[in-house]
Amino acid sequence: MPETLSQDEIDALLRSFSSEAPAEDEAKPEAGGGSDVSAAAAVMPKTDKKIKPHDFQNPKIFSKEQIQTISRIYDNYAKHLSSFMSGTLRSECTLNIISIEEQKYFEYSNALSESIMMSVLDVRPLEGSMLIEIKRDTCYLIMEKLLGGVGDAPVVQPDFTEIELKLLEKFYRQVIRFLKDSWANITDMTPTLDRLETNARLTQIMPLDEIVIIVLLSVKIGEHEGSMSICIPCINLDTILGEAANYAMLNRKRKHVDTEKTRTSIMEHVNTSKLDVRGILGNTTLTLQEVSHLQVGDVIPIDKPVDSPVVLRIGTLDWFDGEIGTKRNKMAVKIKNVLRRTQPLQQTDLV
Repeated sequence: MPETLSQDEIDALLRSFSSEAPAEDEAKPEAGGGSDVSAAAAVMPKTDKKIKPHDFQNPKIFSKEQIQTISRIYDNYAKHLSSFMSGTLRSECTLNIISIEEQKYFEYSNALSESIMMSVLDVRPLEGSMLIEIKRDTCYLIMEKLLGGVGDAPVVQPDFTEIELKLLEKFYRQVIRFLKDSWANITDMTPTLDRLETNARLTQIMPLDEIVIIVLLSVKIGEHEGSMSICIPCINLDTILGEAANYAMLNRKRKHVDTEKTRTSIMEHVNTSKLDVRGILGNTTLTLQEVSHLQVGDVIPIDKPVDSPVVLRIGTLDWFDGEIGTKRNKMAVKIKNVLRRTQPLQQTDLV
């Protein structure tokens, strides 16, 4: 049986623990090197890294590089559209990218106002439909400018008339032409206008849980500032962007490897090229009658003495001069001077 402590022994044991207990503000080293851990923690610098939350239920599909590719595409599109609108509306127009976000379609649809002006595009080979939405006040400003107005605070109506819809349809058809050129380096896209939509609540272009890319652009027409948004389906967009990135990387590597081979090939072709070299003994002028009466043995006087150097002409330029003579029973010119170089070449015979 274990030995039982008396009451006096229990009291003495409690007093000993009370007197040896460390202060609350002192560090308590733990077994197994706890003091070393505490010391290391004390000297470690604090970091200010921003922690970005990750949604495991809705992970992002596109990488940072792919978003940058889309940014380059629509930056090019904004430049072309700015130039087109400036000429068409006879006002200074500027379009710039505000943001590019990946989200679900219902989030984009819920953010739209009830009355909108949206074009639905068929963008083969991409599956689904691309949407281009322009704010109503900007649409009315565009229509007023197209009709010859000054564009000073146009009156925004709750609904578009048939004439206004036809006018905007023509404008949208011109706007989407620049999408083909902007996407040309990525895929052979052929966008076509399917229809116009004016009610966001009745517009169900794709499933609500569909992942889309939203490109938000600022639109400045004169003193007016508005916006337009582009909704891009992501059904096979990630595959196309991935293939484009791999193709671009392969081309960069191939270009780096083939540079020296290309240079060598060019120099080989240049070195074996043939040139027409003419020796100019002198110049003279004859009439057509004198030429028609020339006979064998006639002497034609020229503007140079007999002992003057012969000029060698390549193409239309004089490159060398030299001394005329014979070599192996053939007429030849020995080069004396290089006319188009600061450093003369070594004297050689040109046959």
